Amino acid sequence: MDVVEFVTTYSSIEDYKVVDIYINGINFIDILYQLELPLAYQEGLPEMAGAYEGIPPLYAFPPSRHFYGQPAEAYRYDQKVSLLEYAFSGIPGDWSMVAKISVNDSSVTWSDFEQAKRRKLKNGYLWQYEELGIFTFDRLQYDEALRQASMNAY
Repeated sequence: MDVVEFVTTYSSIEDYKVVDIYINGINFIDILYQLELPLAYQEGLPEMAGAYEGIPPLYAFPPSRHFYGQPAEAYRYDQKVSLLEYAFSGIPGDWSMVAKISVNDSSVTWSDFEQAKRRKLKNGYLWQYEELGIFTFDRLQYDEALRQASMNAY
């Protein structure tokens, strides 16, 4: 199973806190950067690759059910949940990296990743995220990661 960690840190843009996500010890933004860089070069805007930041702790941590697939409306896209926000938008949920979050008694699964505003490149190619695959987390480890992060969020 995959391992997740949620870490509250200060935004690199403004003086506010955001939640970084680490999957198997790697910052999720770094994972996206590697995947998006060739696509961003095709757009002629390499600075778009991995240009995300975490959502605010207030929306991420309990009592919020955000990372259990029940986000605030601003962080919902169809049946998906915003994992990260586009760093330069300033509008909650705008240009977000989203995924489907499925929860059961023994696991939490993230799948069907999408950057809804980047569906097609200018040249017609699609921004695709299938290469990310599916992340499956042990439910107890996931719950504990959220609990630990929420204790250190403010």
